[in-house]
Formats: sequence, C-alpha cells, structure tokens
Amino acid sequence: MNHRTRAVVASGLAVTALLTAAGTGVTPALATTLAPAATSLKTLVIGSQQAPPTLDPTANAAQAIDEVVDYNVLQHLVQLAPDGKIVPVLASSYTLSSNRLVYTFTIRPGVKFSNGDALTPADVVYSIDRVTAKKYPYAAIFDVASAAAVGTDQVAVTLQSPSWSFLFDLASYSNGVIVDPSTVSTLGTDPIGTGPYEVTGQVANYSVSLKADPTYWGTAPGVAGIEFRYFTDSNAEDAALQDGQIQVIDNLSSPDEASTFTGDPAKYGVIGGLTNGKVQLTINNTAGPFASKLVRQAVNYAIDKQAVIQVASAGLGAPIGSDTVPSDPYYLNLANLYPYNPSKAKQLLAKAGYPHGFSTTLTLPPYFYAQLAAPVIQSELGAVGITVTIQNVAWPLWLSRVFEGGNFDLTIIDHAEARDVGNYATKGYYWHFAGTSQVATQLTAANAAPTEQGWIAGTQAILREISNDAVNDWLYALPVLEVHLKGVIGLPTGGYTESFDLQYVSWGGTVPASAVALGYSDS
Repeated sequence: MNHRTRAVVASGLAVTALLTAAGTGVTPALATTLAPAATSLKTLVIGSQQAPPTLDPTANAAQAIDEVVDYNVLQHLVQLAPDGKIVPVLASSYTLSSNRLVYTFTIRPGVKFSNGDALTPADVVYSIDRVTAKKYPYAAIFDVASAAAVGTDQVAVTLQSPSWSFLFDLASYSNGVIVDPSTVSTLGTDPIGTGPYEVTGQVANYSVSLKADPTYWGTAPGVAGIEFRYFTDSNAEDAALQDGQIQVIDNLSSPDEASTFTGDPAKYGVIGGLTNGKVQLTINNTAGPFASKLVRQAVNYAIDKQAVIQVASAGLGAPIGSDTVPSDPYYLNLANLYPYNPSKAKQLLAKAGYPHGFSTTLTLPPYFYAQLAAPVIQSELGAVGITVTIQNVAWPLWLSRVFEGGNFDLTIIDHAEARDVGNYATKGYYWHFAGTSQVATQLTAANAAPTEQGWIAGTQAILREISNDAVNDWLYALPVLEVHLKGVIGLPTGGYTESFDLQYVSWGGTVPASAVALGYSDS
C-alpha cells in the first residue's frame, strides 16, 4: 500500500476507444483536433505541497514527480482521461491477438521528442524493455514477455499471460512513459519527452518550471509555460492564491479550506472530483472479537458513512461499500449493503457473544481524513457498546507497526492505488483476511475470461464476497479539490492518476467539447 498524502489529478489526451474484441482498433487522439482559443499566453503558476525529489518517474515512485512530468513532459502509448477512460496517445491505434497475448501498437507518425529526435518503434521497444528489466518502480506490474518492432511503424508487446488490466497499467503507471534512449542519463534533471511541455528549470523544494514545446505534435497548450511552486504550509498556499501569486491550487490540504473560496464565485472556481483513494476503516481480522464475521458486520452497521463524509470531507466524496470507485470498469455500488442501523449492530454483537460490547484501539496516521473521521467513528461504535481508544502515531510508526507488522485492532487509511482488489488475494497482507487463497483463484479465473464482460462479472463477484464478509468498512472515495482564479480553464476534473495533466489549460478562450466530455473543465 503506497499511501499518498495528497491526491493528484488525472489526465489524458484523446477520445476513448475500448478494445472489445481481437482486432478492434481505436480512433485518433483528441490532441489532433483544434487547440483552445487562448486569450493570453501567460505562464500559469500552480501551488502544490510536495516537491519532487527527482524528475525521473522511472527512478522513484513519488507522486510529486508524476504530477509534473507524467503526461506533461513524458507520454505513454495510451493514457487516462480525467474521467478514467483509456485513450490513445503515442499509439494511434492498437489491436489484440485472438489469444489475448499480443498487443500490436501503431506508433503515431510525425511525433518528435523536444530535442528534435523522431519517435520510432525502437524507442518504444527500448522503453518497455527498460521497465521489464525489473529495476524500476512498479516494474513487476508490467507482465511483459517481450517487445519487438514490427515493420516501420508498429510495436508488438507480448504478455506473459492474458490480462484485462494491461492497457490500464500501461496508461496509469509512470513506468509506461516512452523515453529517448539517448537522454536517459539526464532524466532526473532534464527529462526529454514528446509531451506538450519541456522542463526549463528546477529550484530544489521551491519550484519546477516548464515551457510549452513549440514543436509539440498535438494541440498547442494555451499558456506559454507552467511553474509548479511548492508550499510547506497550506495557509501560505491559500494566501498566495488570494494575493494572485499563484493561479491554481492542485488540491486543497483539507476540504474545510474550500469555504475560503466558495464564498467568492466571481473570483474563484472550485473543482471537485473523485480519486482512486478508498478511505476505509481497516479491521484486523485476527484481533480478538474482530475474528468474528458477525462483529465485523456489526461495525459496518454501526457507522453512518454520510456522517463521516460530512465531518471528514466537508460533505464531499462518494460513499462506497467495497474496494472499488466509480471509474473502475467493474464498479459495484455496495454503499447500502450495510445501512446505518445501530440496533442491527447490537443484535449482531450479542449473537457473536458480546452483548455488552468490548474495548478496542483505533490507531491513527497523521492525516486529516483519519483525524477528523476518528471521533465520529469512536462515538458511533461507542453507541453500540464498542469502547474505542484513539491512539495517534507518526507515519513511520504507522507503516512499521500497522502496515508492515499488522499489529493493530482498527485503523483509518486511504488506499490510493487504483484497481487494487488483488490486495485481498495477498497472503499476510496487514488486515489478515482469511480468504486470500479463494480470492486469488477467483482473480485468476476472472482475468482468464475470454471477454471483458466476463472479467468484470468475475471481479464483481469478489467485491460482493469481501463485502459480505465485512473484511473492512469501506467509507468513501476520497475527493480531489482544486481551486483556480476565474478565467483559468482546461484543468482536469478527476483524480484518477497522479499526473496533473495540463494539455488543455488556458487563460480564457474555449476548450474543445470533446475534451470537456472527457473531464477537462470549461469554466
């Protein structure tokens, strides 16, 4: 579990094209359509709170790197739009073999890196081989057997085994970036890519500067450049927006800050969207009373998700009832599986042998959603007889004691990874679920399904089972909350990747309707 303290916004470039059968291709990228009609080509300054330790996303998994570099500077064969759809970018189309092992990508013609080098199939093969050498973050995710150039404009990628997740993994993880082999030695300081921007400078822990690449193959950005400026204090960041020193905040540190800006809609725009983050009350399934399914179900019935969302997330976010969010192809809304029912919770506790309840400890990491949600949960569990002691710990101790050691009763955490149902098939994972072997078998069967619908149905069956077993109490999908000065348009409105894609950003003007349909803002 790779927790992120700050959700970052998703991105993409083109129209969606779902690969539904062998041999099906995709439509051309939206980036080849008309550019936004910008009224002024000024530099846009974006406030953020996590400075990147390097600019090489293949050397470090820090989300702060992806926010700046991924999609903006370095691009993928396919990427994610703000609404979570897979869209073609450096691949103009792709096909899938009948045995679902070989993806053949047609490389978009006329694409150049910002140093003038032409993009070739050899560059794509090099980039994929470099990742599958298993030396980079997320390398194990890419279950690739080989990559080879086919003719003058195609690359065939052969998988170890069929996977309905391969295109998503290729699109969403930063190891999917395509690099110029001659420039890998300077990726950390001067990444050279095919994206709409190129890096012009970095001041450690203060800023990263980009400029629009005048030779970019697709839609020209509507700004002259971008500066990401970093703040260690959210109040200072908010004040910088109010003073006009910055024009955008990528994501507020706490939803409560939104009230500072929502009261002045003539000056500020506030964009709220969902992320992959699943805020959950994690239950140690081997800790005393929690070994009982009835007790875990009682916990689920005892907690009012809407009350938690109101307090912990200013009413934003979407209630969920399992390990899935609305952008997932297999999304299943189980938020009402355990409706708030304290009486039912008490009945289940009595049936489990705890008519007078019991005492437990809620161990909290130092993140706002956990700190705000905990008193609500403490009160609601107390109302059914479960006495909760709250224990606050520093993040390194949470990682070592809770996540790595599995030494806890209850905790609250945001599981930020996308499509991470596989955690429930992982033996020894920190919540100690007893059904990992069964889920592993089901996941294998679902992934082997001959159709995407079969995969979806198989995964949904898993979601139902882990929810019926009340492995955890899934509370809500964590929101992303951007703020911008009025007149800035084209920002992504969802948080399904770690990239803050600025392909369509502009001062005034218009954003193509096709881009708006994919989740880029038009106001």
